[in-house]
Amino acid sequence: MHLKSLRLQGFKTFARRTELPFSRGITAIVGPNGSGKSNLVDAIRWALGERNARGLRGHRMEDVIYSGGPGKAAVGMAEVTLTIDNADQRLNVEFTEIEVARRLFRSGESEYLINGTRARLKDIDALLASTGLRQDGSAGTAQNDIDFVIQAVPALRRELIEEAAGVRRLRDQRQEALNRLAEADRDMRRARDILNELSPRAEELRVQAVAADEYQKVADALKVLQGSLARDAWRKAMVLLRRTQARVHTAENKRAAMAQAVSEFEPRYAEHRSALLAAREARWRHQEAVADVRLRLAESQHQARIAQERNAAAVQALESLQRELAQLTASERAGSRVVDELARAVEAARIELGAADAALQTAADGERTAREAQAGVEAERAAAQQRRQELQRERVAIDAELRQLEGRLQFLGEQQQQLRTQLEAWSIRQSTLTDELERRRGNVETADRELRDVDARAAIIEEGVGEADAGLDVARKAVVEHEAQLKAVEAELVALRTLLDHAHRRGPIKRGDNWERLLELIEVDPVNRAAVEAALEGWLHSWVARDRDGFESAATALSGAEDARETLLYGEELDPPLAVPGGFTAVVDLVRAPDQVARLVARLLRGAVLVADRTAGTRAVADHPELRAVTPAGEIITAVSYRGGMAADALLEVQARIRDAESALDRERQAALQAADEVERRATQRSALARERQTILARIDALRTATAQAAGALAAAGEAVQRETHQEAQLRQQLVRIGGLVEQAEQLQLAARSRQGTVAEAETATAHDLAQAEQGIHEASATMSTLVGRRQEAELRAALAHQRSDDLIRQLERAQQVLDSHGSELNQRRAAEGDLAVQPAIINEERRRWLEQAETYLAELASLEAAQLPDSASLTALEAQLREDEQANVALQVELAHADDACAAAAGEREAAQTEVERCASALREGGQLVDDGEDTIEEVDWQKTEREVSRLQRRLDAMGAVNLLAPEEYAHVRERCEGLAGQLADLEAASAQLGALRERLEAEIDSRFRTVFQAVAVNFQEFFGELFEGGRATLRLETQPDGNPLDDGVEILAQTPGKRLQPLTLLSGGERALTALAFLFALQAVNPSPFYVLDEVDAALDDANVVRFNRVLKRLAADQQFLIVTHNHSTMAQAEVLYGVTLAEHGISRIVSVRLQQDALVPVAERSA
Repeated sequence: MHLKSLRLQGFKTFARRTELPFSRGITAIVGPNGSGKSNLVDAIRWALGERNARGLRGHRMEDVIYSGGPGKAAVGMAEVTLTIDNADQRLNVEFTEIEVARRLFRSGESEYLINGTRARLKDIDALLASTGLRQDGSAGTAQNDIDFVIQAVPALRRELIEEAAGVRRLRDQRQEALNRLAEADRDMRRARDILNELSPRAEELRVQAVAADEYQKVADALKVLQGSLARDAWRKAMVLLRRTQARVHTAENKRAAMAQAVSEFEPRYAEHRSALLAAREARWRHQEAVADVRLRLAESQHQARIAQERNAAAVQALESLQRELAQLTASERAGSRVVDELARAVEAARIELGAADAALQTAADGERTAREAQAGVEAERAAAQQRRQELQRERVAIDAELRQLEGRLQFLGEQQQQLRTQLEAWSIRQSTLTDELERRRGNVETADRELRDVDARAAIIEEGVGEADAGLDVARKAVVEHEAQLKAVEAELVALRTLLDHAHRRGPIKRGDNWERLLELIEVDPVNRAAVEAALEGWLHSWVARDRDGFESAATALSGAEDARETLLYGEELDPPLAVPGGFTAVVDLVRAPDQVARLVARLLRGAVLVADRTAGTRAVADHPELRAVTPAGEIITAVSYRGGMAADALLEVQARIRDAESALDRERQAALQAADEVERRATQRSALARERQTILARIDALRTATAQAAGALAAAGEAVQRETHQEAQLRQQLVRIGGLVEQAEQLQLAARSRQGTVAEAETATAHDLAQAEQGIHEASATMSTLVGRRQEAELRAALAHQRSDDLIRQLERAQQVLDSHGSELNQRRAAEGDLAVQPAIINEERRRWLEQAETYLAELASLEAAQLPDSASLTALEAQLREDEQANVALQVELAHADDACAAAAGEREAAQTEVERCASALREGGQLVDDGEDTIEEVDWQKTEREVSRLQRRLDAMGAVNLLAPEEYAHVRERCEGLAGQLADLEAASAQLGALRERLEAEIDSRFRTVFQAVAVNFQEFFGELFEGGRATLRLETQPDGNPLDDGVEILAQTPGKRLQPLTLLSGGERALTALAFLFALQAVNPSPFYVLDEVDAALDDANVVRFNRVLKRLAADQQFLIVTHNHSTMAQAEVLYGVTLAEHGISRIVSVRLQQDALVPVAERSA
C-alpha cells in the first residue's frame, strides 16, 4: 500500500490543475524558498482532514484558495485528491485503488469524497484509522514537529505514544464518561437541592390548602348575598335606562326640526353669494383685457421705431458699397496693363533660352568625343596594371609557397626527432608498466583473501544477531507475561482491599503512622481463624495506637464527630494474662503479633480457651465460670450466654489473602524488573552486535571497494601495456610517413624556384607597357580639361536663361491670379449692391405694417374703456345682503349645535345607564343567576339586613388574612414533582455507578495498551539512536507524579551520545537534539507504520556527518516504506529515486518540474505547470 499520486487545483499557489505521480522508495521535493514546496505537504494534511487554519500557515480556512496575482484573477475553489494504491488489501475494502478528496469553495461550503462519492470526515478517519493516516497522526513530520518533540513537556510526548498505541478512541470514551459522570453528579446535587427545597414547601402548601378550602366556603356564602344585592341594583338600573331612552327620543325630534330649517335657508344663501362673485369676476376680466391691449400697443410702436432705424442703416451701407466698387474697378484696369507687359517679357526670355541650349549641346558633343579617346587609353593602362598585379600576386604566392615548404621541412625534421625520442621513452615505459602490472595482480589476490575472511566473520555476527533477536523476543514475551500477571495480582489486591474497606466502619480516623487496625497487626493459621475472629469480633476493627500521643490525637479526632463509633486500643504496661487451667488451649496462643500488640491481644482474649465443640465448652464453663469457650466453628459459650458460629465475615482470611497478594505482587514486580533488565541487556547485546555488524558491513563495503579498485587498476595497467604496444607501431608508421613527406616537400621547393624566375621576366615587360599608357593618358587629360571648361560656361548661360524665363512665367501667373480675384470680388460687390438697393423699400413696408397694428390696438383700447360695468353701488348692495345671510346662517348653526349637544348628552346618559345595567347583569351572571330583560316583577331586597350579613362574612374573610387559593393545585403539583425527582435521583445514582465502573475499565485498558506500546517504542528508540549515534545509548522513562493518575504519567527522553553521560534531551546540542527527536519519531512510526511518510525539511538542523547517518537510516527504511521528503540538502537529494522541482512562475503560481535519477544521471520525467 502506498501513495500513488497527488492532484491539486486552486490550492494556495497551485492555481491550475497539477498532478504528481509517486512511486515506492524516496521522492524528494526541492526548490527555492517561497516557491511552494511546503504547500504540497499542507495539501496532503488538508486532504486528510486538517481543520486548524494555523496548522496550514493561514488565518482562515479560505486562505488555502488561490487568491490571485498580478494579471491573474482569484479562483473560487480549492481541491486536493490523494490516490492510494490498495492492491495489498491493507484496507478491508473491495477497491484496489482509493481516492480521498477534499473541496472548499470561497462561499464557505466544503465536502469530502471517497472514490468520487461524498462522505464525512468521520468516514475518512474510520477508513484510514488503522494506517495512521490522520491529520494528527505521525505520517507527516515537519521541522516544527522536531522542535515540538524537543521542547514538549513529558505529558505531550506521552500523547504521541498514545497516538501510536491507538488509544485516542479510548481516551475520548474515557473523557466522555468523565463528562457524563460530572453531569450526573451535578444533576444529583441539583436534584437533592431541589428535593431539600421542595419538601418544606410541600408541607407549607398542605397547610395552605386546608385554609383555602375554609376560605372558599365563606366566600361562596358571601357571593350569594352579594348576588341578591346585585339583582336589586340591576332592577334599579333598568328603570333609569327606560327614562334616559325617553329623553334621547325628545332631543332627536328637536334636532330634526332645526336641521329642516337649515336646509331651507341654504339655497337662498348660495344664490346671493353667486351673484356677488359673478360681478367681481366681470370687473376683473375687463381690467385684464385693457392691460393686454396696452401691452400689444407698446410692442407695435417699439417695432415701428426699430424698422425706421434699420432703414437708415441700409442707406448708409449702400453708399459705402458704391465707393468700394469704384476703387475695385480702377485696380482691375491697372492689373490688365501689368499682365500684358509680363507676357511680352516671357516671349523674349524664351528666344534667349533656345540660343543657350544650342551652344550647350555643341560643347557637350566635343566633350563626349574627348572622353571616349581618354577612356581607350585608360583601358590600355588598366590592362597593363592588371597584368602587373597578377604577376605580383603570382610572385608573392611563389614566395609564400617557398616559405611554407621551408617551414614544413623544418617541422617534419622536428617530428622525426620527436618520434625517435618517443620510441626511446617507450622502451623505458614498457618495462615499468610490466612491473606495475605484476604488483597490482598481487594486490588483487591479497584483497580477495581479506574479503573472504571478513565475509566469514560477518556470517558469524549475523548468526549472533539472529540469536540475540530470538533472545530479545523471548525476553519481551517474558516482560509481557510478567506484566499481565502483575496486573492480575494488582486487580486481586485492589478487590481484596475494597472488600476489607467495605467491612470497616467509616469514621474520622484514617490509616497513619501512629495507628493501625488490629486486624492488620495479627496473623492466625487458617484452621483457627474462625475461632479467633469470633473471640475478637468486637475488636478486630479497633485502632491500635503506637504511643500515648497517637492515642490522644485519635481520641481528639473522635470526640464530637458524627460517625465517632470507633474503638481505640493502647497499653504500655498491662497485667499478666489470666492463667488457663490445665487441659485447655488459650486462644491467645493461636495469635501471632508484635510484642506490644501481643500483650494487648492477651488482655482482650483473657479467659478465652479453645474447645472441640459446644458440649466440651459447656463442661468447661461449668467447671470454670470465668472462662469463655470458643469452638473452631466460631461458637462462644460462657456461664451466662451462648453465641452461634458459622456467620463470621472471614476478615482474618481476607487479611491473610491480602498479605499473600502483596508478597506475590512484590515477587512479580521483582520478576518484571528482572525481565525488563533482561530485555535491556538483550537489547544492549543486540545493539552491540548490530554496531559490530555495521562495522563489519562497512569494512566489507570498503574491502569490496578496494577489491574493485585493485581489479580496476589491474585492468587499467593491462590496458596501458596494450596501449603502449599499439603506440610503438603507430610511432614507427608515423616515422616512415614523415620521411616520404620530406622528399615530396624538397621536390616542390625546386619547382617553385623555377616559376619564380619566369615571373620576374614577365614583370619587366609589363612595366614598359604601363609607362607608355601613362604618357597617352596625360595628353588626353589636357584636351579634356579645355572642353569641360567650355561646356560648363555654356551650362551656366543656359541655366541663367532658364531661371529668368521661369521667374517671368511665375510673375505672369501671379498677376493673372490677382486680376482674376479682383474680377470675382467686383462681381460679388455688384451683386451685394443690388441686394442693398431694395432693402430700404422692404424695411419701410414692414414699418408701415407695425404702425397699422398700433392704430388697431388704440381703437380696441378706446372701445374697452367705453364698455359698461357693474358700478360700486350695486356691489355694495350685494355685499350687504351677503353679510345678513351669513348672520342668519350662524344663528341657525348655533341652534343646530345646541340640538346636537342635547342629543349627545341624552345618548351619554343612556349609554351610562346601559353600562350600569350590563355591569349588574354581568355581576348576576358571575353569581350564577339568570337575567331576563322582560322580567318586570322583581322582589325588593332588605338592603340593611343584607349588608350587615355581607359585612359579617367580609370581616370573617378579612380575619383569615391572605389565603393562597391556588394552594391545593400547587400542592398536588409539588407532590408529583417530588416523587418524580426521587425516581430521577435513583436512576442517576445507578447511572453514576455504571459510569464509574466504565471509567475504571477504560483507564485500565488505556494504561495496558500504553505500557505495551511504550516498551516497543523504547526498544525501537534505542535501536534507531544506536544507528544514528554509533556507540550511543538512549532510553525512555516514565515520569510518575505522587498521588497522581497513572494516565497522567509523562515520558522523558534520556540520551547518552558517544563520550558523554546520560542526560535529558534538552541538555544536548542543537544537532544532537534534532537527530534524537528524529530517532524518537522513527521509533513511533515503526510501532504503527503508515503507507507513506511526509518529511518537511527535517534535515535542516543537521550537519554533513549527521545528514549522512540520517540518509543511511532513511535508505534502509525506504526498502519497505514510501517517503516524500522536502529538502535543501544535496546529500538527501542523492538518495531519492525521483526529484520534483518547484519554482514560482508569473502571477505567483507554482510550477513543477520532475526528474528521475538513473545511474547518477538526471533524466527529465515531465514538466507540469500549476
